[in-house]
Amino acid sequence: MEEKVLYFKLPEGAQYRKVIVAEDGMIGIAYSEECTCQQKEKAKVEIPKPKALVGGDEVYQNDDVPYWYCKIKNGRDTFMHVYMEDLTEEDLLYDSKTGKKRKFSTKGQKKYKKDVLEALENKPKEGFRWIAVYEPSPTPNGSVQFVEGEKPLVGFSCPEWDKMLKEYSPENESAKISKTTYFLLSLRWLKDGFATLEQLADHSEEIGHYRDSENPKHDFEKTGERKFGGVCGFVGNTCIIVEDPNSESGYSLLGGSYYYFGCESPLAGVYRILAPGSKDNYSVSWLELKK
Repeated sequence: MEEKVLYFKLPEGAQYRKVIVAEDGMIGIAYSEECTCQQKEKAKVEIPKPKALVGGDEVYQNDDVPYWYCKIKNGRDTFMHVYMEDLTEEDLLYDSKTGKKRKFSTKGQKKYKKDVLEALENKPKEGFRWIAVYEPSPTPNGSVQFVEGEKPLVGFSCPEWDKMLKEYSPENESAKISKTTYFLLSLRWLKDGFATLEQLADHSEEIGHYRDSENPKHDFEKTGERKFGGVCGFVGNTCIIVEDPNSESGYSLLGGSYYYFGCESPLAGVYRILAPGSKDNYSVSWLELKK
């Protein structure tokens, strides 16, 4: 009897598992398919190359994230470019990995949705902001710097942070980070697959430094010790004082510090500041640049 062979091609992305012979003589090929989310995770995120900051070095990229960086102050301080032009409501409402519509089921997720939609309505006309890669720390002469390996600078009031950060780099329109920038950065991470809705809105211990994070210090980590999404210390470690027009005082406290559990004060947690003149020993104000 002449032997014959039947060939057929598996779908793209499929992996052969085994041959199955049924009782009726039917023969099947068992295979597995790479899920859509895995395929999309491999897709490269393309962020347009921005112009350098005023007085800055040439912009560059690191291997671990698709974002751009620039150093100023003679190469001492590093800033990350937060591209916002392409961020839309679709990025919030639909999972970029699966294409499925997101369900905002918890109280934290519903609040996060509201804050992100508000941030999108107030998206900067420039379509970007630069933010410091590291938490602020003091220089020997009493000014502020954004470098690795230092203890975060805490213990200042909101007006003191305003003055300090405004004077840092007037040529780049330096200022305290706004609530808008804060939530658009989180949406950037959500869109690009760095964080899940649950990690941002419900429990952030997996992406930051909290009491229940991996290897917690139960004290401030030094700047640059824990990295996420291209920046260090932004999630946990220290709370972040932001400009917030919805707050009676004009300021709010976002996220949480090492003192809290990740579910107590996740990244999306918003706590309005009632006494802006008081000093907070667990908080910093992050810096943004507009040029």
